[in-house]
Amino acid sequence: MLSKIISASVQGVEAEPVIVETDLLRGLPAFHLVGQADSSVKEARERIRSALVNSGMDYPHSRITVNMSPAYIRKKGSHFDLPIAMGILVSSGQVFDDKMDDCGFFGELSLDGSLNKTDGILPMVLAMRKAGVRNVIVPKANREEASLVHGIRIYPAENLEEIIENFNLQVRIHEISDPECLSGNRKRGNAMDFADVKGQETAKRAITVAVAGGHGILMTGSPSSGKTMLSERIPTIMPDMTYDEIVETTVIYSVAGLLDENEPYICERPFRRPHHKITPAALLGGGYPPRPGEISLADKGVLFLDELGEFDRNLIDALRLPLEKKSITLNRRGLCCVFPADFLLVAATNPCKCGYYGDPDRTCRCSAADIARYRSRLSGPILDRIDLQIRLTPVNYQELTDSRPALSSAEMRKSIESARAIQRKRYHGYGITLNGQLDDHLCEIFCGLGKEEEKLAEEAYRRLELNPRTLLKVKKIARTLADLAGSEKIQVNHLAEALQYREVRR
Repeated sequence: MLSKIISASVQGVEAEPVIVETDLLRGLPAFHLVGQADSSVKEARERIRSALVNSGMDYPHSRITVNMSPAYIRKKGSHFDLPIAMGILVSSGQVFDDKMDDCGFFGELSLDGSLNKTDGILPMVLAMRKAGVRNVIVPKANREEASLVHGIRIYPAENLEEIIENFNLQVRIHEISDPECLSGNRKRGNAMDFADVKGQETAKRAITVAVAGGHGILMTGSPSSGKTMLSERIPTIMPDMTYDEIVETTVIYSVAGLLDENEPYICERPFRRPHHKITPAALLGGGYPPRPGEISLADKGVLFLDELGEFDRNLIDALRLPLEKKSITLNRRGLCCVFPADFLLVAATNPCKCGYYGDPDRTCRCSAADIARYRSRLSGPILDRIDLQIRLTPVNYQELTDSRPALSSAEMRKSIESARAIQRKRYHGYGITLNGQLDDHLCEIFCGLGKEEEKLAEEAYRRLELNPRTLLKVKKIARTLADLAGSEKIQVNHLAEALQYREVRR
C-alpha cells in the first residue's frame, strides 16, 4: 500500500514542503531511501525500527521503499523520523490515513518512541501554512516555538504512541494557543539602565540619535571611558519587537539550534558581541549547509564590535555589503541561501594601540607610525558606512560623584519611539521605516534643505573635505535630529549637530 506524508526541508532560513512517499512491496525485507537524503536521514531506519516496536506496533517484514519528493531538494535533519515512521504505519494498515492529507509531521524519534526537540521547526511550520496545510504535529519541546505561527493548528506530542492513538481516534492531542510573548504584557529582562552611567551625556545623545534613525555608530575613546558600558545598554532603549520581527529573528535562532526550553523564542532585541579573533564563517555565516553567522543572529538587534581596531581588516571590510543590503547571500556547493542581517552596528575602539592618543590626562606611548598603522585597519569605505562617529573622553570626578539623576533608558526610549512613529508614517508605502535606510533618491525627497541649510552644507562639504556618501549620511542624521525635535523640516542646528558626529573621520 502506498502512503504520502507531508513534511518539510530547511534551506537557509526558509523551508520547502517535502512529500514522504512510502510503499510496501513483497520480497525480501529491505529498507530503501531515495530522494537526495543525507546521512542523518538515512540513519533513521534503525531509530524507526526500535521506536515502532517499543511503541507497541509491528515493523513490517517487507520491502520498504521511501521516496522524498521533490528529488532536487537536499534533505537533511533527523526531523524526517516521524513522517517516515507514520508512512510505514499507514502503508502497513496500522494507522488510519483519512486525516493525514492536511497534516504535517516533524520530529526526531528516540529508540523508545519519544519525540526529541528538533531544530528549524519554525520555518517548517511557516512553510506548511504557506502550502495550505492546516494542521501540524511537532515535538512537545518545540510547542511554544511552533505556536508563533498564526493561521495553523499546532498539536504537540510527547511520543509516537500518542500520535498513533490520536489518528486511531482513541485519544485526542490538544491544540496549543499563542505563546505569552504575544500577549502584549512583555517585561524586559535586561536589568541594565542608562541611569547607571555617570557623565557621557553627549554620548547618550548620539546613541539616542543612532537608535532613533537606525544609524550605525562608532565610539572612539581611551580605556575605561565607558564605551562598553554604553553599548551594553543600547537594547534597553530600543522599541519592543513587533510580531513580524519576533518571527524573523526566532527563525534564525531556530535554524542555528540556539533555542531551548528556557528561551523557546526571541522576543527581546538580540545583543551579539563577537570576539575580535572570530573567523569569517562565524561572523558572516558559512558551513554546509550554510548556517547563520553573528551578523544574522544580531538581526533586529545590536551587533557590538568591541575593540574594532583589533579585528582583521579584511573581515571588517566584508561587512560593507551586509550593512547596505541588510542581508547576506551564501553559496555552498550549489546551494544558495539568503540570511537576514538587519542589525544596528555599534563599534568601539581605542584611538591607538596603547589607547591614550588624545587623552587629556595620560600620555600616549605610540609613535606616529604606530598610530597610523593602527588606524589604517579601519578603511575609508567602512568608515563612510558608519553614520555616527564620536569621541569619548574619560569621566571626571565631579561627574562621577554627581548626585543628580542621569538620563534613564525609559526617557531615552520614549523620545526614540516618538521619532520612529514619525518615520513610519512618513515612509508608509516606500518600503522603509527608518531614516538610516534612505537611499540617494529618497534622501532627495525627504531630506531637502532650505537656503541657510544649503549654504552650511556647501561650506562643510568644502572645508571638511566630505565626499558624496558622507554628505548623504549627514543629511540622514539631520533628518533624525529633526524628528527627535518634532520638526517637519531640517534646520541649521540639526545640520550643525549632525556634522559634529563625523568628528573622528576628520
